Amino acid sequence: MRNRSLHAALRDFALEAASSLSHAMETGAQLGWDIDEQPGSGSVLYSYRALTSEFIGERWTELAKLPATGKAARELGAGAAVWLRSHGLAGAEAQPALRAMLERLYEDASSFHFPEERFERIYGELERTLYDGTARVAVVAPLRGVEIESRRVEIVPGIALVRADGANAPREAAWQHPHLAGDRGGEPSVLISIERDAEGGADLPLAEFRTRIADLVRGMRLYTAGAIAAGASGWVRSDDGPWQHFELEPLGPGRGEPWTLSEAEEGNFREFLEAIAKARVPGRIAWALERFERGCERTCDSEALSDYLMALRALLNASDDAGRASLSLRLAALCAEEPERRGVQRRTELAFALERFLMGGGSADAYLEEVGSEPPSLLTAQMEGCVRALLRDVLCGYLEADLRRTADDILLTSGAPVEIEAHDIREEPHGPVEPEEKKAERRTQKAEPEPAEEHQAEEALEAGVTPSADWGFDDADCYSGAI
Repeated sequence: MRNRSLHAALRDFALEAASSLSHAMETGAQLGWDIDEQPGSGSVLYSYRALTSEFIGERWTELAKLPATGKAARELGAGAAVWLRSHGLAGAEAQPALRAMLERLYEDASSFHFPEERFERIYGELERTLYDGTARVAVVAPLRGVEIESRRVEIVPGIALVRADGANAPREAAWQHPHLAGDRGGEPSVLISIERDAEGGADLPLAEFRTRIADLVRGMRLYTAGAIAAGASGWVRSDDGPWQHFELEPLGPGRGEPWTLSEAEEGNFREFLEAIAKARVPGRIAWALERFERGCERTCDSEALSDYLMALRALLNASDDAGRASLSLRLAALCAEEPERRGVQRRTELAFALERFLMGGGSADAYLEEVGSEPPSLLTAQMEGCVRALLRDVLCGYLEADLRRTADDILLTSGAPVEIEAHDIREEPHGPVEPEEKKAERRTQKAEPEPAEEHQAEEALEAGVTPSADWGFDDADCYSGAI
């Protein structure tokens, strides 16, 4: 079998069609018959032939609406024209090809029970027609940090996750630790399986396989947290040839616990990967996505933290002083509902404080001991979650790429009070610092008018002149320039 997904789609279509046609006969539909004349020795022989093609044609409108018909048509795609042409039929549409296959499946039949052996024979003819002159190239690569409940999870046509203990793969690929793959065994892993057709004799498209593996790992990291990474090696073969080893792009092992893809979650996971595959990624988002991946590959939380904070600066366009000062507030508006925003804002500010502490030469343990705040691992995980949520929403189309403007719109319409703190960022004056009590006493003394000022004010009031706040300055430097 060259194309597993095409085989599954066509078989589902044939099964649903068989059920529909059988139900039609059970509810009163009549299958027509014809008499064929066959000349014999001295006499004419007659045989009855069921008009199954006509029966199918009369009900094709209903058959075309079956759920499996659309999927089978998409899987067959351009192969429809090839198959129709090989059988002397015109056209290039998938539905006429499916109808012709169904008629071929029930040729000379008197009922519509699904004929398993005939279906496999017809499908074998289809594959030989479609893939004449091509080779089936298969690739497997170990995937760390992922477990699956199903034995095989189809991601997109030609790409799947398979459990290594039941896969057709070299033993070196089927275990998490190749050096334990001897008699002692090892820990069975999940494999990324890729299959595609290539022109016979052409070079193996290893660069394409590396890209597809990296894209799948990126999608998993955007979907969930965990130490998800591909192995350093892959294996490839053409048709039934020997497996050949090739190097993959090095990816860091990451942090966290393994992720289990449950059977119930498979549909959502496929839809998510399909959505992000179609996304247009602007430059700022692409840069943030790259920093996010770097953070996921780090084994140390403190190193990953800087990657996530750089991604946040890019996502929220915090390139100026105002943007950096309001980053935590904008992030809270995007990632939390109103009652929880203060907590997100506080943890974001703590994360930036931790980064400054580490940049100053401190360690994560020293920070926790001196500051007594939340553990660095928790702050890193929370920043990772915020970056992941923003990237997912942008790539899936739920949020515009201009997250800074979106956050401001949320804050303007929320009605929540906005806290703004002003800090004196000037350098401390040289010399001893004046106590606050002295400053207050000096301000009070300055506010009390001097005797000369009081006398001057009284004379002015008697003359009908309103006293000025500038009276009493004897220092020439306090005056404005000459007019």
